[in-house]
Amino acid sequence: MSTIKNEFGAEIDKAFDNAVDTVETNAEAARTTLDGKIHELRGKAEDVYGKAEEAFGKAKDSYAKASEKAKDGYVKASEKAKAWAEQAPETAREAKERAQKLAEESTAKVRQTVQEQPIAVLAGGVALGFVVGWLLSGRRGD
Repeated sequence: MSTIKNEFGAEIDKAFDNAVDTVETNAEAARTTLDGKIHELRGKAEDVYGKAEEAFGKAKDSYAKASEKAKDGYVKASEKAKAWAEQAPETAREAKERAQKLAEESTAKVRQTVQEQPIAVLAGGVALGFVVGWLLSGRRGD
């Protein structure tokens, strides 16, 4: 019986050693696979981080360009407004002078016409008064 025990014990020891070897081999394979996956994920994470940094850099540049354009537009508009404000009094003075000149010329033409043809002007005034009176009297009846 001790031989059977020894043979049986040797078989158990052999099976146990094989099981330990199998577990160690499988553990090493799992560790290698896991290391590969971790390395792959790290690479993907670094790639995503790089792309995010690049997108942030582009957004920052776009913001800087847009900000600069807005600033330039504001400066140009401000300068244009200042120029118009500085020109406004001169433009108003010129318009006033033109209006005065036109009024003087018109007054002179009317005066000349009245002096040259007083009867025609008087007749025109009477006719205008008649038309205005007729229009006003016609509206009262409505």
